[in-house]
Amino acid sequence: MPTDVPVLVVGPNDLVTTSVGTALSARGFAVHAWTGAGPLPAPPARGGVAVVNLDVPDPAERVSYAVVAGWSVLVLGRASEPERTAAAVAAGAHAQLSRRAPLDALVHEVAELREGRPGMTEDQRAAWMAVHHRVLLDVDAGRRRLDLLTDREFEVLQRMERGQKAAEISAEARVAMSTVRSHIRSILTKLEVNSQQRAVELYRDTRRHARRTRTGVEDLVPGR
Repeated sequence: MPTDVPVLVVGPNDLVTTSVGTALSARGFAVHAWTGAGPLPAPPARGGVAVVNLDVPDPAERVSYAVVAGWSVLVLGRASEPERTAAAVAAGAHAQLSRRAPLDALVHEVAELREGRPGMTEDQRAAWMAVHHRVLLDVDAGRRRLDLLTDREFEVLQRMERGQKAAEISAEARVAMSTVRSHIRSILTKLEVNSQQRAVELYRDTRRHARRTRTGVEDLVPGR
């Protein structure tokens, strides 16, 4: 493998990122690490490949920066977080692999991208885009429900998310227990769930997916 083929490894300083860099260096690629935020440098030569570990903050944004800079982008994601990979594909990633994929598969994928070959079929890309679209719909639906809450109800939901019980919320907020229970019933009704646990899960899921789809977390706070 020619040594002048640039590969930019983008990710946190963890075992996966280190192993990727070591494996590609051993196969003759000119590997460079990039841990900074913001726009990425342009590849110094044609055929440059950026390997992005999706455990970085704002992974879709990193992918977008790499694509704009001119890199062919391979992303490494977790099987348990397909929405993260889907957001990266929507941002322009050319190929994707599991973080647990054999290193030989990684080297092969980088070599394919280096030669200008597509990293996935149109059907595969469409499938990832469908996942991303579903996530966007879920985030939008969750936000619409959260927007129905009053400021006081949203505060109660946040306290529930921190693990506080009704009695503790009542004491700290200095409101009657009956008022807190009324707020909780209203929260369950507006969020269309049948338990406090499900209300908290909806809040957490919407907040987490909003971050991954580059929707501001502050937008999840009802503006009334």
